[in-house]
Amino acid sequence: MKLNDTSIRRRVPIRRRVLKIVLLTTLVGIVAAGIFGMACIRWIERFSEATFMRQLEGNIQTVVRQKAVSADARLEHYEKYITLVTDYIENMYLNKEEMVDRGRIYYGPSNTHEYELTRMLANEDVKAEDLSEELLFFSNLEQVWKLIAEENEDLISTVYAGTTVGLLTSYDRWSYLSYSEDSDEAYYDYFQSDWYSQGKEESGIFYTDLYVDSQGRGLTITIASPFRDEEGRFMGVDCADFDITGLYNELLNIDLGKGAFTFTMDEDGVLISPDADKLSVEEITQLSPDEMKKFMNDSDGIIEIKDAVYVRTNIERIGWTLCACVPKEIIHESIEDAERAIHYAIVLFMIVVGIIIIIEIIVVNHAVSSITYPMELLGQDMKIISEGDMNYRAKVYRNDEIGDITSRLNEMVDRLNITMRELMNTQQHADAMSRLATRDALTGIRNKTAYDNQIRLLQESFNSGNHEFGFVMVDLNNLKTINDSYGHDKGDIAIKKCCRLICETFTHSPVFRIGGDEFVIVLRESDYRNIDVLLTQFKKKVSILKDNIRLQPWERVSAAIGYALYDDEQDTSVQSVLARADQEMYKNKKKMKQSG
Repeated sequence: MKLNDTSIRRRVPIRRRVLKIVLLTTLVGIVAAGIFGMACIRWIERFSEATFMRQLEGNIQTVVRQKAVSADARLEHYEKYITLVTDYIENMYLNKEEMVDRGRIYYGPSNTHEYELTRMLANEDVKAEDLSEELLFFSNLEQVWKLIAEENEDLISTVYAGTTVGLLTSYDRWSYLSYSEDSDEAYYDYFQSDWYSQGKEESGIFYTDLYVDSQGRGLTITIASPFRDEEGRFMGVDCADFDITGLYNELLNIDLGKGAFTFTMDEDGVLISPDADKLSVEEITQLSPDEMKKFMNDSDGIIEIKDAVYVRTNIERIGWTLCACVPKEIIHESIEDAERAIHYAIVLFMIVVGIIIIIEIIVVNHAVSSITYPMELLGQDMKIISEGDMNYRAKVYRNDEIGDITSRLNEMVDRLNITMRELMNTQQHADAMSRLATRDALTGIRNKTAYDNQIRLLQESFNSGNHEFGFVMVDLNNLKTINDSYGHDKGDIAIKKCCRLICETFTHSPVFRIGGDEFVIVLRESDYRNIDVLLTQFKKKVSILKDNIRLQPWERVSAAIGYALYDDEQDTSVQSVLARADQEMYKNKKKMKQSG
């Protein structure tokens, strides 16, 4: 084909047609992008709502859990004071006589607002004169109680210890409340108190129920621990009354947004509140008993009920449950903000796409006028060559870069033809040499070289974790006798007959001749899985040949066989499996010789 000036001028309407196609494609792309963009917006809205809901719920749950952890850490800190006193008392028992000698007699509470070491008796049957030794002994607690009280003046109002003999020793700044001018002694039957009764059953730190102290000390909880003498006998309970109003308020002070609120419950699901006329949990949450049960039984501690999200977490030390209620409208406001941002991003994206499309039209128009047409012609020539006509040569239509590419293409095809002929000759020679190098000349099966390569590859696979393999060793019997008696040509017949018998039995595994009368089979696939059946078949075939008296001596093949599969308790390499197979074969060969 030869182009003239007229045919070249006809390229102008072609460019225009191509430009129309580009413009139409661009318009379709814009419409499709708009539809796709709206679909993306709807999908993103739904996806973002679910994602934001999960994230915000997770954030709420994290905040509530952090509050619970902080409260638990504070309580753990309080426990250290009780542990300190308990250890101190029990160490006192180890040196009781010395403590008694160092002690002093102290009396009932006086009318004072200051911290003071005081005593109370459980009842009137307990006499102070009978407890002189205990009074001297427990007066030693003042030195540790004083340090604790001074360090926690706004937190601990009273530290005290009640003994089994009826003496209640305390370090108390509210002692004036128990002061009585009518009696030399103050009495308090603490044997009936919750902290003493519970202390007899506990083995370590424990808490009493939360209560509002009747003496105006705020929201109070008692932390206590039993103490024992040097022989491990229960001797009493030491306690401290902690004002946890601040801790309680801090626990509930969580800013989760407008309309959100927090509350705490005890182990029985009763609302914990310092208010005397407190509401029930159902009243403040507006949840039905069934909904409340569903909330408390949820394993994740977070649930959506009605128009709110409820979160709970446990404060293990005191058995409280910290809960938060967050209206969904707070979460929806965050989602709406995100959706507005997405809309703005989509609009901006469409504007940028429109600008890019305009630039693309300009560039395409220029490209079509200068490159497309000669490239199409060149493409047709290349198609002919690519379909296999290596004698075809592309035509040079223009004396420019496209023409240079065409010339280079023709040169490349010429060189490719030369290279292909050389490669074909080289490959044929290589294939022939490879077959000679890895095939046994007598039997046509793989030889010792191929076997060595197989063992190397199998060891690499073994090192990579593939342990499903095994070996079969076969040794042809009486080969030397056949060679000596009937000639080596008859020996070759016996070898080939034995080889054919092995290949017919182990059809899915490679067979190697590694010596004059030795064969190795690398078990694969169904041969590996059915080795017992194949061994039986092989031995049966050998037995039939051996006993067939109509055959020539060199045709009555006899062979010893042994096998081994990988065993992780015995084998550490491919060679160890191969060695076990070889041993098994020689063991069978020895039996065959002994049996005649």
